[in-house]
Amino acid sequence: MTPGTTDEAPAVLARALDCLRSGIADFMTGPQTAHYSERCVEVPWTAAHLHGVSRLLDVGWAMSPPEWLGVLLAVEDRGTSLTGIDIIDPERVRTRYPADLVDRVLAVPVRVESILDAQPVDGLFDAISCVSTLEHIGFDIASPADVTDTAFVRGKTPEEAISVRDPQTDRRFLEAAARLLEPGGSLLISVPAGHGVPILHRDSLGLFTHQFEYDEASWRALVDDEDFSVVEEAYFRHDEVEGWQPVTEFRQLTDQTSALRPFATGCAIVHLKRR
Repeated sequence: MTPGTTDEAPAVLARALDCLRSGIADFMTGPQTAHYSERCVEVPWTAAHLHGVSRLLDVGWAMSPPEWLGVLLAVEDRGTSLTGIDIIDPERVRTRYPADLVDRVLAVPVRVESILDAQPVDGLFDAISCVSTLEHIGFDIASPADVTDTAFVRGKTPEEAISVRDPQTDRRFLEAAARLLEPGGSLLISVPAGHGVPILHRDSLGLFTHQFEYDEASWRALVDDEDFSVVEEAYFRHDEVEGWQPVTEFRQLTDQTSALRPFATGCAIVHLKRR
């Protein structure tokens, strides 16, 4: 989703890089985050859990927001073998990357395919990251290669936007993650939290799409999968005055929604371990 302010990305990246180095999840909360997106909590939290990872697969790599992109490149600088997987070829969207990073981004190995169908190639990973991406899987479809104005099939009106998601999407995602992770490997997921239904979103081009917003039942189905055990969960909610705040239970997020808003107002994050 679109960050809330122009100063957000560098501030979040700086905090996340500290978390990556220390392995401590020092996420950003409080009134100063009132105009920040969920990036201020999910990116530092996830970065801390990448400390010490040796082989990482990032889901949604091509469309990474700048603060998460910066973390991933820093992870690679630390000696981690980084691979991206996305239905969009990064070369197709090269203009979205900072000019000084384009060559670096395009040099990262990328599997241009759906994570749902991915099979192991050249060994297994010890970590998979999926930051603000799972909610799009099942709705987003790559547009034809000759379409240059948008990388995705989107609607010009709300009625034209894809609104149906296969109910087995999360199950298939977890099965793929289990195939690609070594035993004991980490799966890091963050998603928008709220009403448990597809919600309408308008992208930066003014086009319409849907994404899934998780409620307590759909979240529990995701994290209680038999192939994984929970290492840690975290929940955050946004207030227009108090900014982002941590909460102790998912049910404290179910009154939130990001429908037609620039960023989520509830965020759930989990570190799962492959059994």
